[in-house]
Amino acid sequence: MMKDNKRKLDDLIVEVMEQMQKRKYGEKISSRYRSSFSSLRIISEGMGEAHLSEKLMESFLDSPVGCSEKWSKKERTHRLRCIRLLKSLEQDGSIDWGRQKPENLSRAIPINAFHMDLERFIRQMEDRELRPNTMCGYKRIVTYFLIFCQKNGYTSLSDVKANDVTRFILSLYNDGRFRPTTIGSALSGLRKFLSANESTERFSMEIPVHLPRETKIIEVYSSEELDAVEKLLSSGIMTRRDTAICRLLLETGLRGTDVCSLELKDIDWEKDAIYIKQNKTKRTLTIPLKASYGNAIVDYIMEERPQIEDAHVFLRSFAPFKKLEAGAIWPILQKMENMAGIQKKGRVIGSRMTRHNAASCMLRAGVPMSDISAVLGHKDPNIVSVYLSTDASSLASCTLPLPAIRKGGDSNAE
Repeated sequence: MMKDNKRKLDDLIVEVMEQMQKRKYGEKISSRYRSSFSSLRIISEGMGEAHLSEKLMESFLDSPVGCSEKWSKKERTHRLRCIRLLKSLEQDGSIDWGRQKPENLSRAIPINAFHMDLERFIRQMEDRELRPNTMCGYKRIVTYFLIFCQKNGYTSLSDVKANDVTRFILSLYNDGRFRPTTIGSALSGLRKFLSANESTERFSMEIPVHLPRETKIIEVYSSEELDAVEKLLSSGIMTRRDTAICRLLLETGLRGTDVCSLELKDIDWEKDAIYIKQNKTKRTLTIPLKASYGNAIVDYIMEERPQIEDAHVFLRSFAPFKKLEAGAIWPILQKMENMAGIQKKGRVIGSRMTRHNAASCMLRAGVPMSDISAVLGHKDPNIVSVYLSTDASSLASCTLPLPAIRKGGDSNAE
C-alpha cells in the first residue's frame, strides 16, 4: 500500500501564515488571509478532507459570497491566490508569492510619470492602512483618471487644466462605469489623490461634495421566518455555540467580526452589559446583556466551550481550539436558515441580514433612530433612516388620503 506523503491542509496554512509574518505583511492583509483560510478549514471539516484536494478547492471557490457582484469577482480572485499559495507549497516545497494580473487596468498607462504617480498613491494608502476594498476602489478611479489624462495628450499631472476633473466625472457616467448614486466613495479617493499633488490640488474643488444617495428597500426576515428561527434556536438542535451566536447577531445587530472578537472580560455579568470595541469604526460600544442571548452564552461557556486559556468567548469547535474567525459566521447563519426552512430568494445573507433585522425590530418597537444608530455602531446617524422602509405600519401612516371624486370627475364639486 502506497504511503500518502501529502502534507495536511492545516500544516500548509500554518506555514503560509508564518511566512507572511516573516515577509512583514500588514495586519489587515494578514487578517484577510486568516479569514479566508478559516473558511477553507470549515469547508474541509464539513467534507472530511484533511488535504488540499481538487474537490475541496472547487468547493472553496464556489462557496457563496455575501457581497455585490463586483466584490464577488474580487473575492474569487483572492481565493484563487489563497489556493495558489497553498498548492505551490504542497507541490514545490516553497511558496509562489508571484501575483497573476491578467486584467491589470494600470497596464493601460504607458507614461512612466503617471505610473510613478499611481505607485506613490498606492504606497500612501498602504501607509494609512486603508481597508483592501477601499484601496481597490481608490486605485481604480485614479487609474481611470490617469487614462483620461493620457487620452487628452497629457504627459504629467502639471498638464491638467480647469474643468478637466468635471469632464472626467461626466465621462465615467457616459461610459457606464459609475452612476451619481454609486460614485461617492470612489470620488473620495480621487480627491485624496488630487490633494496630494501640488499641481492638481486646486482641482479637487471640482469634485462635488454632496451627491444623491441610492436608497434601497431593506430586506428583513418575515414574522413567520422569525417564528421558525425562534423555534429552531429553542429546540437544542443547533450547537450551543451556534445558538448563542445566532441569538446575539439577531437581537443586537452586531457585525460578525465583532462577535468573533468578543472576549470574556467584555461581558459584565453584574451590570448586565457587553462592552465592545468595534473593528470597523474603532469605537467603543455598550449594549445591554439580555436574558435571551446572555443565557445562551452562559450555556455555551459552561457546557460546550473548550477549556483552554483563550480570552475570546467563541472558539473553534475542532482543534486547534482558538478564536473563531469571521469567515465562520456566514456558514453558521446559512445553517440556521436552512434548518429553519427559510428560502433566501436572492436576498442578502450573513450578518448583514441580521443587522437589518435587528434594526427593523428596534424601529418597530419604537426605539429612537439615534439609539438604533448607536447600537449598530454607525458613524453617520442618518444612515439608519434606510430602515424606515422595513416598517410597513409607519410607512402606511405617512400616506396621504386621496380626495373623494364626485360625479363628473371634479373633487371640488358640490
